[in-house]
Amino acid sequence: MNGADQFYVFLISVCCGAAGGLLYDALGIVRAPFRVPAVRIVTDILFCAAFAALYLAVCVALSLPDLRFYSFAACVLGFFLYLKSFHKIVAFFGRKIYNKMKQIRRGRSRCPKKEGKALPKKK
Repeated sequence: MNGADQFYVFLISVCCGAAGGLLYDALGIVRAPFRVPAVRIVTDILFCAAFAALYLAVCVALSLPDLRFYSFAACVLGFFLYLKSFHKIVAFFGRKIYNKMKQIRRGRSRCPKKEGKALPKKK
């Protein structure tokens, strides 16, 4: 394997690491309602298994060589880059959706003026 091939394996591994970050956020949504430490442990184990399956599927589909240190380092780098960049965008939209759903559940999604109800005057 020459240097160019190793560079492409490195880039693919960085992308897999970023996909792992997205997977970690998805599992974070599952564990968010629970405060029990056992749920956190189970979701972390699920993340490790799912990420290993994802990386193995990519390696088999693209006929990548065996796991080498630089591909492992690239996965960690991709995960770190995801957490420092795209995670903030995902978290921003996640908070927007959460707050909107919270308003809908409380029944405050409609404007009282449009429904013909007058707001009580303060004394």
